[in-house]
Amino acid sequence: MAPALAQSAEPQKVLFDCDIGSDIDDAYAMALLLASPEIELVGVTVGHARTPDRAPLALRMLWETGLDHIPVYVGRETPLVTLRDGKPHDQFAEAPYNRQFHWARGFDGLKPEEQPAAEYIVETLNAYPGEITLLTVGPVTNIGDALELDPDVLRNAKRVVSMYGSIRSGYGGGEAQREWNVLADAAAVQAGGTEVVYIPLDVTDHVRLDADRRLHLSMRRTPLTDAVTALYSLWRNEERDQTTPRLFDAVAVGYLLWPDLFGLEHGRVTVDEQSMTLFEPGAEPTSTVALTIDDAAFIERMVTRYLEQNLSR
Repeated sequence: MAPALAQSAEPQKVLFDCDIGSDIDDAYAMALLLASPEIELVGVTVGHARTPDRAPLALRMLWETGLDHIPVYVGRETPLVTLRDGKPHDQFAEAPYNRQFHWARGFDGLKPEEQPAAEYIVETLNAYPGEITLLTVGPVTNIGDALELDPDVLRNAKRVVSMYGSIRSGYGGGEAQREWNVLADAAAVQAGGTEVVYIPLDVTDHVRLDADRRLHLSMRRTPLTDAVTALYSLWRNEERDQTTPRLFDAVAVGYLLWPDLFGLEHGRVTVDEQSMTLFEPGAEPTSTVALTIDDAAFIERMVTRYLEQNLSR
């Protein structure tokens, strides 16, 4: 399937909020943003748990690909799981040191910005009203903190796109269930209240990068493909029960690039006391939910994009 023609010659300005370093999908998502000329990445914010360890991963990827003009901002450290009352979960208070962090351990080629992530989000969206897409692919702690600073800040985003929630199906294709980004910071979830394009488990959980395509990426030998290959190896050694990565967050980037691959519905999205995502089709206030995807076409386009880029210092 050929990609749809771009509607504008102007690249999309994107502010990317992520939790790179936990699951491997954040790395594939960031790599897809960097490899795509349709995207102008204005900044990266890292959030959730061990945020000082996440920032060097994003910084090294930017440095290796010669895109070190893109700033990285750090959100506050948090427990692994935060309850709706803002307190840490008793069993999931301490966040682990993930193996992916080793890839950038000792890297000092770039430093994160001193300004806190939430302040940067507020400042940037307010300075460029209607121009920037806010793409979130992790627990929305930074977004909740930004809304604490300015409750109306998201009105200045061109749009908000979030890998978030589980509408009609969950992990493994079963019934809808609590999705990690919702569960991990239930306090920030309550600070929503804006129209969002949701990219839930329904269109992300089953999108996977098979061994043949991973081999193609490892053989390409560019700084970008070397980065995702190295991070995959570290993730694989940590997640011993998994070999094939699920591309949750990369699918959200795919929506920015190739919306023709997605089937959408409109309605009201809320989160209940058990961190379940509820969807009422046709109800207001209206948000957009992706419920179907041509996953084969997405994988083909994503891998082609990785293989065709020549980013380097």
